[in-house]
Amino acid sequence: MFSSAQSLPPALFAAFGLLVLAALAAPIFARNRRAAGIVHLVLTAAAAAVLLLIGFKAVFQGGMSEAQNIVLGPLTVPFLLDGLSGLFLIVLSFVVASSALYAVRYMDHDPEYGVGGFYAAFPLFVLGMAALLVVDDLSTGFTIAWQVMTVASFFLIRYEKRSAAGVRAASKYLVLMEAAWLLVLAGGAAAGGGVGDSLHEIGLKAEGLSGGGVLLVFGLLLLGFGLKAGVFPLGQLWMPDAYTAAPSPISALFSGVMCKAGIFGLIRVFFFLSPAVAGFDPRLWGAVLSTIGTLTLFIGTLQSVKQSDAKRLLAYSSIGQVGYIVLALGVALWTAGASDPAVRALAGVAMLGGLFHVLNHAAFKGLLFLSSGSLLYATGTKDLNKLGGLVKLMPVSAAVAAVASISIAGMPPTSGFASKWTIISASLLSGPASPVIVLFGIVALFTSAVTLACYVKFFGLSFTSSRSAVTSVKPVREVPLSMLVPKIILGSVIVLQGLLPFQFIGLVRSALNHSAGFPLAGGLETGFEASLAGLRIKDVYGVSLNAAAAPLIVLSLLVIAFFIAAFLRGSAGAKERTVPTWLCGYQQLDEKNRYVDRGMFAALKDFFRWTGGR
Repeated sequence: MFSSAQSLPPALFAAFGLLVLAALAAPIFARNRRAAGIVHLVLTAAAAAVLLLIGFKAVFQGGMSEAQNIVLGPLTVPFLLDGLSGLFLIVLSFVVASSALYAVRYMDHDPEYGVGGFYAAFPLFVLGMAALLVVDDLSTGFTIAWQVMTVASFFLIRYEKRSAAGVRAASKYLVLMEAAWLLVLAGGAAAGGGVGDSLHEIGLKAEGLSGGGVLLVFGLLLLGFGLKAGVFPLGQLWMPDAYTAAPSPISALFSGVMCKAGIFGLIRVFFFLSPAVAGFDPRLWGAVLSTIGTLTLFIGTLQSVKQSDAKRLLAYSSIGQVGYIVLALGVALWTAGASDPAVRALAGVAMLGGLFHVLNHAAFKGLLFLSSGSLLYATGTKDLNKLGGLVKLMPVSAAVAAVASISIAGMPPTSGFASKWTIISASLLSGPASPVIVLFGIVALFTSAVTLACYVKFFGLSFTSSRSAVTSVKPVREVPLSMLVPKIILGSVIVLQGLLPFQFIGLVRSALNHSAGFPLAGGLETGFEASLAGLRIKDVYGVSLNAAAAPLIVLSLLVIAFFIAAFLRGSAGAKERTVPTWLCGYQQLDEKNRYVDRGMFAALKDFFRWTGGR
């Protein structure tokens, strides 16, 4: 697929063409909603498959070591497809294909609105995101990709155009994303970059910057990409409203992929552009990113606990999860220049953990938003106080939602535990670089416990609590198979990420090692081999096992313990009998004595009321 290490694969533009074709062809069939969805699925999934192959090729075999200029009419745009771009294309492909399949039947639930505009904007949104990952400038190519992504997503957010809240959310989103675009353009211009200059060329022009110039350039770029990523307090301005208003397949794309465009930009700026700037202080900017990341994960997660709307809860939670990634980037910058080799190795560990969390978050948050869409599809509401008792009515949806919930909460041996613990461990072990990083790690560890509380609430009120008046009266059934399949696939990926974390960390390491100019490439080998893969586990008989087997060992012990407990439970021959649930003295279970949102973790929410988000 690659003719040389320096050339852009033609298949990339074939994928772009398929997305444009999907935007043109699917709306033609809009009178038949199902037919339009199938046409859109075939073309979009084909484009995603091509992007997936291109991504894997770049990650494992190497892509381009320097930018290649492509002439688009009167414009010249530098493109760069390296390992980092390939990694994010892989993430994009999986979530796009899952969301496109899910949308075929999901879009039936609200026949009040036509689907022509939806199926025109969806592939253009994907096209903009994919292009943003491979253009290598902060001017022409960046502008084209950003505007295609932003305008298409604006129309997706305001899909329910008769909803005043949805229209307001879309308008606010558009204004803020245009502001982010202007901030990034201003940052590139302040660095001396001209129209069509690649990041490498911008770095050469900015080499002599010092003092205020460095603060201006990197401050503008941090604000622009941070606004897109959703860091505190910028994410609170648009993410909860936009994620709630958009159709659920789009919310999955927003959280799983679109906010990662901001993370991608931060990595390009602070790890690829910065080494060329002599006046750049990695410890200072590492401290800035770490502080922002810690505030983001702490406040975003606490705000999510306070939500009653399922999608708003997930939106605030997305802000919190982005905070973990930004914290990892900050720790990597902060420790990269340490004098102690062991501390420098932690920079690689933090970077691996941060990008591993990018993979994990795309899977479990994409699945959670699809799960919230299933709740809305089956019950007509996403108010957690009006749900309940769905575990028997929607057992498959409940099972995959449980997998995603325990993963985002960081419970072992899930994917969320593997990536979060890698980030937190790197922070806790970085004391020689700064005690403040250790404090940030402690905050991140506490916030994981809050995340667990948040998803006990989400899953409990949705599936395992008693049925509400809504779910008791309304006939509720499991969602159609085409909506279950993408959720099962994402759930399976989550399980694999948890049981085989070293394989996915190896994927991240390969991506970064195939990204020319990445300053921590050598540290990745040191951090990965010495700090992680080199660990051995020995039992009392002296049998040595690689640490990569630890999740499987934990899972095996849990399975064995389960069977032992089941054996002991039945060993006395006791018989089971079914009796009505004891209602603590109440005569019947109704809306007056159901356990609802306001009663869950009330003391915690009251103690942290100063964090806002009610």
